[in-house]
Amino acid sequence: MLARPRVALALLAVLLAATLGAIGLIEPTETRYAEIAREMRVTGDWLIPRLDGIRHFHKPPLAYWAGALGMSALGENGWGARVAPWLATLLTIAFAMRATRRHLASAHVAAGRLAWVLGSMFMVVGAGRALATDPFLALAAAGFWAFAPSPLAGAWLGVGFLAKGPVVLVVTVLPVLALAAWRRSRAPLAWLGPARGWLLAAAIALPWFAWVVARTPGLAGYLVGNQVWQRYTTTTHHRGGPPEYFVVALAAGAMPWTWAVLAGLVRALRRGEPAAQAAAAWLLAPLAFFSFSGSKLPAYLLPCMPAAAWLATRELSVPSRLARRATALTLLAMAAAGWIAGGRLVARLAGLPDGASVPLPAPVHAACAAFALAALAAWRGAIERAALGVMLAWTALVVALAPYDAGLGSPRGVARVLRENRTPGEPVVEYRRFNAGLPFYLGENVRLLEVPREDFFEDAAERSRAFVTRDSLAAWLDARPRVWLFGPGDESAALSRDLGATYRVVARTRHDALGLLSR
Repeated sequence: MLARPRVALALLAVLLAATLGAIGLIEPTETRYAEIAREMRVTGDWLIPRLDGIRHFHKPPLAYWAGALGMSALGENGWGARVAPWLATLLTIAFAMRATRRHLASAHVAAGRLAWVLGSMFMVVGAGRALATDPFLALAAAGFWAFAPSPLAGAWLGVGFLAKGPVVLVVTVLPVLALAAWRRSRAPLAWLGPARGWLLAAAIALPWFAWVVARTPGLAGYLVGNQVWQRYTTTTHHRGGPPEYFVVALAAGAMPWTWAVLAGLVRALRRGEPAAQAAAAWLLAPLAFFSFSGSKLPAYLLPCMPAAAWLATRELSVPSRLARRATALTLLAMAAAGWIAGGRLVARLAGLPDGASVPLPAPVHAACAAFALAALAAWRGAIERAALGVMLAWTALVVALAPYDAGLGSPRGVARVLRENRTPGEPVVEYRRFNAGLPFYLGENVRLLEVPREDFFEDAAERSRAFVTRDSLAAWLDARPRVWLFGPGDESAALSRDLGATYRVVARTRHDALGLLSR
């Protein structure tokens, strides 16, 4: 029953949706995309992305549009922000099953089992439901592999370009070229499709770029130079990492199926089965490309996880028991780690001193028990049941962590405190660091003091609406009893002394404090 593709997809849809809004949006990525989407709805301008009122051209608009549509349906909250990436991830799983039938057919890879393995991977459960570009790029990549070489594959290339720009070619075209070189054959090049598919891709991808570039002087050079060339060749965006970064990201992101992925890769590289070669190219070519990038985030690999799941599924389905038993031991280790170290982790998220521990919440016990039962199922070769246990464990862990989402980086609790205690007309200022979650959860733009932002597409009037100075902050303090300040606690306290004001911390997130400035 669990192995039926429709049953697998339906159960995964429910389990992935169950906790969409349990944890507040996480800073910095989710809050940034959600706030841009919120401002699109408020201003009615769906073509120019704005972040706290400032033009923001780091990414194309697809993720913002999707987030705004989700909020229109479910409200300006975690559910509304995350429903679109949730749907994108479900379609990615469905397209991965279709790609298995078309280009990755194997007697050892059943579509339903593939869905369970892919849907229960740690990276898919985490990054696949987060509002960012990566779930939509993953959808585009899976759509390409599912429909190639038809013109519909070109349409998905266009969708991917509108989600994240030319990087869509890295997770689609580059693996095809690598596969052709590996096989020393032109046959895989046919997957790139006819010319009309590429025309369809251009028709979907280019109009928005052409429109904003024509109306924004200097934007073309910024997009090509800063957002493409410098992002790959330099560490300008402060997201560097060692060459092995994505190997580690793959090992962690594929949990608990990591050993099966690695064994499947070894088998693909040694034996040369055509379908396994295609899956290996889909996974390894982007991984190698991203490893040389000066900008690295684990979610860059999300579009490659269907290939990793295919390799793992194949290895878990062959007569050899090695991958199944290694997976079972991994699940047992995860259960033991939760029971042994979970109390200290929860205490840390709750803001208790280092080394402190608290009694394990009931959902953590439930998660550890689910991991243990999944281990037993994996040992016996019941992979679908094991994956169901893993999904129940991830769900329980999210429920357990929800009360401590401030420790994970969500400003939801801070914004709630501010809404409950702020009187009308009291200014809110972010100092030194920008947290997009504050304007999102408040439903309004906030002013910025000494916050580094790219504002070179703004005129003087727009800058004056976004930023304040120390002098204007001092004038506010003279005119009203209180000003709310959100930023690094120690630096905020120093600022208050410089202004001759008092400063009282009211709430905290992982990095910043919300405080009251008053004379």
